[in-house]
Amino acid sequence: MSNAQSVVRLQTHANRTPTGRASATSARKLAPYLAHGRGRPAEQSARPQRGTWYGEDGRPLTHEQVLQWVAAQGKTHPYTHQLILSVKEAPLEAAAYGQAMQAGGPDGNLFPEWRLIVHQDSRHAHAHVLAFGDEEIRVTGPTFRQWWLTVRQELEQQQQPYLAAQERQHGAQLDTPLHKQQHAAVREWTRQWEMEL
Repeated sequence: MSNAQSVVRLQTHANRTPTGRASATSARKLAPYLAHGRGRPAEQSARPQRGTWYGEDGRPLTHEQVLQWVAAQGKTHPYTHQLILSVKEAPLEAAAYGQAMQAGGPDGNLFPEWRLIVHQDSRHAHAHVLAFGDEEIRVTGPTFRQWWLTVRQELEQQQQPYLAAQERQHGAQLDTPLHKQQHAAVREWTRQWEMEL
C-alpha cells in the first residue's frame, strides 16, 4: 500500500454549543458548504449544486432531504464526521466511492449511515461524506486505522478499470499511422546521425 494513490481523510466536529447543549449547527453549516461552496446562505443557494447527494443505499437524495437528515442526526449524536475520499488518477463516480465506504464492512463499520456528494469540478475529483456518531474517532486508533486501510484498498481497486482503459487508449494512440510515420522518421534521423559520427 506504500504506492497507494488514494486519500481518505477524517475530520470530526462536536455537536455541542459552548455551554454543552446538543446542537446541529456545525453539521447544518457543513452540508450547504459541501453542496454549494463558501459564502453566505443567500450566495450558496444562488449557485448550482456541485454534485448529487447519495445515501449509503446508493439512492440519490435532494439537498433538502440531506438537510433534514443532518438536523435530526446532529441533535441525537454528539459528533459529526466529515470524510474526504479521493484517488489521484481517476474521476470516480458516486457508486465507486459508495462501494469504498461500504468496504468498511457492515460489522464494525464506523459509519453505518452516511451521505455522500462527489465534486468533479476541482483538480482532482473527490467525494465528501457526512456521518454521525456517538464517539469521537481517533485517526491513530486501531479501529479507524483498519477501516482506513480497507477503504483505501477499495478505492485503489475502483480506479483500476479506469487506469486500464487509459493504458489501452494510450496504446491505441501509439498504433496510429501518424505515430508510426513519426516513429519511422525519428529512427531514420537517428540512423543518419549515427552514420555521421
